[in-house]
Parts: sequence; C-alpha cells; structure tokens
Amino acid sequence: MKLGIDAREIQNGVYTGIGGPLANFLNYFSSFDDKDECILFSSKDIPLDFGKKIRNVVIEEKNTFYWDQFLLPKALEQEAIEIFYSPYYKIPLRSPCLTISAILDLMYFAVDHYRRELSLFKKIYYFTFAKMMAQKANWVLTCSENSKQDIITFYGVDAQKIKVIPLSIDNHYRFDAEEDVLPLVHKKFGIDSLYIFYFGNFKYHKNINRVIKAFKRIIPEFREIKLVLAGPKEHYYLQHQTLVNELSLKDKVMFLGKISDREDARLLYTGAKMFVMPTLYEGFGLPPVEAMACGTPVITSNTSSLPEVMGEAGILVDPYKIDEITTAMRKLLQDKSLCEELGQRGLKQYKNFTEEKIAKQTYAFFKKVWKECQK
Repeated sequence: MKLGIDAREIQNGVYTGIGGPLANFLNYFSSFDDKDECILFSSKDIPLDFGKKIRNVVIEEKNTFYWDQFLLPKALEQEAIEIFYSPYYKIPLRSPCLTISAILDLMYFAVDHYRRELSLFKKIYYFTFAKMMAQKANWVLTCSENSKQDIITFYGVDAQKIKVIPLSIDNHYRFDAEEDVLPLVHKKFGIDSLYIFYFGNFKYHKNINRVIKAFKRIIPEFREIKLVLAGPKEHYYLQHQTLVNELSLKDKVMFLGKISDREDARLLYTGAKMFVMPTLYEGFGLPPVEAMACGTPVITSNTSSLPEVMGEAGILVDPYKIDEITTAMRKLLQDKSLCEELGQRGLKQYKNFTEEKIAKQTYAFFKKVWKECQK
C-alpha cells in the first residue's frame, strides 16, 4: 500500500488540533506491514521523524487553492500514490487515486452563531464547495457517531461511505498515583489553592461565559477555590476578562494564556480538582479525554459527541443552564468519593482512545480500502 497524506497540519512540528492525532498515527505506521509506504505532502520540511517508511515531499505553496487542486494531484500522480488521506475536508476534486477525507465536525451548520457570522464567500465555500468535496471523496472518515449524522444530514453523504474512528490522545497524558504535582503547579504557574481547570480556545461554542457565571455562584461556599483558564488570547478572550472584572472575580480567576508544552498541560490537568468544558458543540472533544487520562474528574456537556466520548465517566450537563454547571461543580467540591469514582471511571474510559489502539484501527481501515481497490 502506498499512502499519501496531506501533512501541512504538522509541518511546524506542533502537536495541536487535528495535527496531534495525525502525528499519533504516524508514530505507529512504521511498525505495521513492512511493504507499506507513506508519503507526507507539505509546503515545507516537517521537523519530525516518524521512521524509515515515511518520507516527506515538499510542494511550495503560494496559493492554497492552487496547491490543493492542481499541484497536489500532480504530485500524487508522480509518486504513484494509491490512497490519499486528508486529515481535513479538503481533497483534490480531480484525484489520480482513491481519496479519504476527514470531516471532524460541521460547526458552521450545527451552531447558529457561527452560521450567522459567515461571510458570503465562506457560506459559498462551506455550503457548496466543501459539500462537493465530501460527496466526491471515496470515503469520509469522522470521529464520532454524532459527526457522522451531521455529515449525512448537512452534506447528504451516503452513510455507507462514512467510517467512524475516534481521535487518539497523546500518550504523554497519564496518571501517576504517587505523583504530587501541586508544588510544581504552584511554582510554575503561581496557583496556590485548589482550582477548577479549563484548557482550550476561547471561541463562542466553548461556553466559557457560563463557566465563569457558574463559578461565581459557588464562591460563597468555597472561598479558597480558583478558576484557571488556559488558552490563546484570542476570540472571546477579552470579553471573558471583562466579565470576570464585572463579576468582581479578578482575584479568583486566572488566565494563563497559551499552553504549548504538553508537560505543562499534563501538570495542570493532574493538579486540578476538576476539568470543566460545557461546550455547546464538539465533533469529538479531546480535552475531556486528556483530563480523564490524568485521573481528573470531568464536567462536560450532554450535547453533540460528548455523551458517546465520555460514556459513564463524567458529569454531563445542559450547557445552556448555568444552574446545572454550578450544581455539578458543587457536587465535586463536596463529595470526595464521587471525585475518586469519576477519576477511576475516566482512567478506564480513556483507554478507548490511546495512540496505539486508534492507530491500529486507522491503519486497518486504510488497508481495507486499499485491498478493495485491488480487486
């Protein structure tokens, strides 16, 4: 099997977003069938080593559309690629080989706020061109049953050509019962008390405004607790800072900014009393799984993909109801045995999403597609 992958998501060497699960898969590729080969197509050299069976082909990118639809297909033909995989929805409409497109979510369809914000150009792109690519792909790979249903509903893709494989989490996220991380968390981040943790971006659907409002309601009972928010200073970041000031929570809420180091993220997950992410919509939801891997109890939403990702391992709330978020926070602060129980359930649940397990599932799917095209 000669597999080609659009690897621009990892060409900067950073394991974030959809690049993380892709890198996780590539870490295991060389351990599979010796006859297989993988070629990573990117617009600059990838500073990562995935083994001898994986090589990098660099195609200069001056215009993304031209790269996607003209330069890439030519390179696929020159390299005699048999299956091309894109970790996002973009594929060449005129491909010389079988194509597998990954569509992880349809946020712009599922969340009214985003649909209203789209420019005319982006509406045409997402509602017409992206839909065309999804229907043109030989297979669509997605990460949850919820996303599969969205793809069927909004893009009209045949259910028979959609494959669901969950995202994987980095093996770096782990739990060690003997490890006391709080002194290090205090030293590195200045967090000197128990804390509730959120890690991610500050986009609208992350629902952080309701997290802050829910947190405000527990302060009279739990005066020592803090809310720690980690993520890039963009999107609704400034609005959340303003809300914190309006609610007189400046001494109770910490904004850490962007956390790029995986060890820093692991320490923050592990040291937290709980992880809270009552998001309005997710195609999958990696941060709650990362928190589970670190043994931390999770509060998240009863919407979109989260119920299937969490199983029985977390507290699920209606993300639109601040009272439910508050009640869940209060429960975990009052009930140590519940925290321990959810921590243990989470450690069991996250094993469904380990690097090795998901890499094997993904490889088996690619191999199945390849064998069928040989007939």
